[in-house]
Amino acid sequence: MQESSWPANCPDTLYGICLEYCASNLDKTVCRKSTDGQLMLKSEVSLPPHVCDALLLRLQPVGRTHLSLLSRPAAVNFRHINLKSVTDLTDDELQNVLAHRPTDLQISSEEITEKSFDSISSESHNLRTLQLFKCENMFSPRSQSKKPSWKKKLRKDPEKRAIHFTCPKVRYIALRGVQFDTNETLCCILSDLTLLTRLDLSDSSVKLQHLHVALSQLQNLQLVQCDIVAKSASCL
Repeated sequence: MQESSWPANCPDTLYGICLEYCASNLDKTVCRKSTDGQLMLKSEVSLPPHVCDALLLRLQPVGRTHLSLLSRPAAVNFRHINLKSVTDLTDDELQNVLAHRPTDLQISSEEITEKSFDSISSESHNLRTLQLFKCENMFSPRSQSKKPSWKKKLRKDPEKRAIHFTCPKVRYIALRGVQFDTNETLCCILSDLTLLTRLDLSDSSVKLQHLHVALSQLQNLQLVQCDIVAKSASCL
């Protein structure tokens, strides 16, 4: 039987058409332009979370010009946030993002410091997926955070670890492109993630013995991906 030359009868929904129009015309729909040309979320706009997420998905890749959409989480709340393209995201900007209480978060910025480590830990009770790409300064001694270093506290008294990475619902965490120079750092991050089932350390430098120590407390972990760690398969 000869195939029909007519296109498939799968028309776009009115919902999808409206979202595409909003995404293509932000300054005419949910935003206005300030005097300096920056997009500003309109004060009267309020959207349900599923619409917010669908709109953000159509804006990928989300750039710096879109950060204004995240300025009022009470009215426009995003749960799935991918900011990998905002490579100069700052600590304060990430704090505003975390006010949305996201369930999925992706970040790639060399500007954020260990201050953001604390922020993610304290503001991410809904987080199920966390992906950090090349956020080296979050774990680096060169971090410019003015708060006392949690890494220094840890080295002074490793038996009384006061700092915990508290994301009680997280199941998947990716720490890509990070240099872990001590086992305390990795242990501090992973020890309280009791529901973690997947860990991705692609392009990160982790000593094998440190990885063993860090994973020894995670009974539910099913998958480890370590591109640089030798014999990583033995950690599965």
